[in-house]
Amino acid sequence: MKKIILSLILLHFLGFAKAQKNKMIIDSLERILQIQTDTSLVKSLSELTWQYRMVNREKAVGYGLKAIALGKKLNYATGLAQAYNDLGIIYYDKEEYDSSIQLYQDALKIREQLHDDLGIARLYNKIGIVYQKQGEFSKALNNQQNALSLFEKVNNNIGISYSLNNIGILQQNMGRYDEAILYHAQSIAIKQKLNDKNGLVQSYINMGNTWKIKEEYSKAEEYYFKALELSKQLGNKEYLSSTLNNLGELYRRKKDYAKAASTIKESYELRVSMNDTKGTVSSLNNLGDVLIEEKKYDSASIVLNKAEKMAKMGINTKAELILIYQTLSKLYEKKGDAPNSLNYYKKYAAFKDSLYTDNLSGKFTELETKYNSLAKEKMIQQQGLQLNQKLYELSQQKLVLSQNQLLLAGNQLEMKNQDEKILGQRLDSTQKEKSIQSLQNESRINQLEINNQKLLVNKKNITILVISILTCMLFLLALSFYRRYKLKKEKQLQQTIFKQQELATRAILEAEENERKRIAGDLHDGVGQLMSAAKMNLSAIENEIPFANVEQRKVYEKAQTLVDESCKEVRNVSHNMMPNALVKAGLASAVREFLNQIDGKVIKIDLYTEGLNERLDGSVETVLYRVIQESVNNVIKHAAATHLDISLIKDKDGIAATIEDNGKGFDTSDKNKFDGIGLKNIQTRVEYLKGTVEWNSSKGKGTLVAIHVPLN
Repeated sequence: MKKIILSLILLHFLGFAKAQKNKMIIDSLERILQIQTDTSLVKSLSELTWQYRMVNREKAVGYGLKAIALGKKLNYATGLAQAYNDLGIIYYDKEEYDSSIQLYQDALKIREQLHDDLGIARLYNKIGIVYQKQGEFSKALNNQQNALSLFEKVNNNIGISYSLNNIGILQQNMGRYDEAILYHAQSIAIKQKLNDKNGLVQSYINMGNTWKIKEEYSKAEEYYFKALELSKQLGNKEYLSSTLNNLGELYRRKKDYAKAASTIKESYELRVSMNDTKGTVSSLNNLGDVLIEEKKYDSASIVLNKAEKMAKMGINTKAELILIYQTLSKLYEKKGDAPNSLNYYKKYAAFKDSLYTDNLSGKFTELETKYNSLAKEKMIQQQGLQLNQKLYELSQQKLVLSQNQLLLAGNQLEMKNQDEKILGQRLDSTQKEKSIQSLQNESRINQLEINNQKLLVNKKNITILVISILTCMLFLLALSFYRRYKLKKEKQLQQTIFKQQELATRAILEAEENERKRIAGDLHDGVGQLMSAAKMNLSAIENEIPFANVEQRKVYEKAQTLVDESCKEVRNVSHNMMPNALVKAGLASAVREFLNQIDGKVIKIDLYTEGLNERLDGSVETVLYRVIQESVNNVIKHAAATHLDISLIKDKDGIAATIEDNGKGFDTSDKNKFDGIGLKNIQTRVEYLKGTVEWNSSKGKGTLVAIHVPLN
């Protein structure tokens, strides 16, 4: 346990150093954008797409789209293909697999026009990986076959090793474990020669998984430990979390439940921190399996239900959902709930069958035949040498045989005499066999009569069993209809409550905004006008007052100054409660005007907007303005920050807003931090727009507020 904690600390520092290096590269690239033109600008935009991959995916997408647009404008085929490729990787990270495949295919068309076999092979490999993530194994295999053929054509060993690894995974998915081990072994051999540590981690995990399924636990553990050691050296959280999850599942099979639960929980925490939906679901399923073995059925039910919900919402978790159904069937069987156990097993069987086809099995056989033939050719060459040696040995043995044949001729005379004696004995044995056969025939007749009686008894038993099963099925069917009716009523009640809560929230927010407008109007038209009138009256009588001395004039001028400052303060308060820019020019202008009022010496603020040329719905603009206003005020009051980045991006999916500061940050796991009015107001307003808000922060690392609001 201590070793794992130390490894996590090391990973944190390695990740921080990597992030600092990444930031330096991004800053350098963004500075040279101002002086670049033509194809060099396309390359820099594409590189920024890649560098922003793990920092800010929205910015990565923005730079990727700019690279594609400029590449098309300049008709720069190589740069355009690379831009499509890099943006496809970003969408793969975002788990938007259909978009990722489309971008890869756009890049593939260009690479084919350029006759770039290596580039084509890499794209086939990536497309195959995406299809594998989606559970479309037939398409995945077809693309991996294309990739492997091209990698072999251009003699690219690293590409060959990765294609062999991916095909090995598909073999394992098909239940062809011995074949999977052969492919992984070939991949590992190539990667060891190339010293490809990242690739070796993946292959070690896959090989460990296959040995684990074959119940060769010592071999599986050996490969997992190799993967664990390399993951720590590389500082790769994804590899480490995957290894821990699989190692924990191995401990469960070995019935070491305490070690299994501890190891899987480490994997789960890493995957949650990386927003890895697929991996998180897998860890929860394995943890649920451990809890079942420990007979902690209530805890297992909670964990598995959470995993099922996440898997259904995920877009790349079909394979994990199948395993969850299998584990839930096991849970209900242990609890003695046969109907639910049978129901989940049917789901498991139906989904599992849908993933595999005869056509896919045929392709595996075709591929296997290809590699077996290559292996056989090598064996034939070796056997040819061995045969030449054996022919020489045989020639010598023939001499010895010719001598032995003379001895055999003498022995054959003796054997003829013995054959005559054997024939006499066979005649006696034939008569005995006839008598034995007659006895066996009588025994068979008796056995047939007994079997007929058993059949009659079995028919009666089957009839009784069928009637019993039909009765049980009718009872279960009635129970199912009742539960469905009950769940339907409960769902209707929940929908009604949710609708009432939504109406209440809408009424509160609308009342708040109306009150702001009313107070702003009263301040501007009432108090503001009175203060302006007071200022005019003071100015009118200034020349008529006989001041006795300089002190009296200073007092008068001070009063006039106070009235003037009061007028300004009334205007500022009125403007903050309902800014004119929000009413006249829209959200982007209102936010920019609000930020311009903040002293740049106190904190430097950068604002980036995109896609906000057209006006939004009034309520959406007002709520987002209030949320950004509240967030900025929180940063100024509490964060002690010197720099603040704000972005507002509108696309087809909605509006994404991020507010990121370099302040002192806070512990997001501390629920007391969210009891304050400011954070509650932000969350309530965003939920009113049916949006989501997330806080990503830790002490000393600043704070990132990420908001997404749908527009349809």
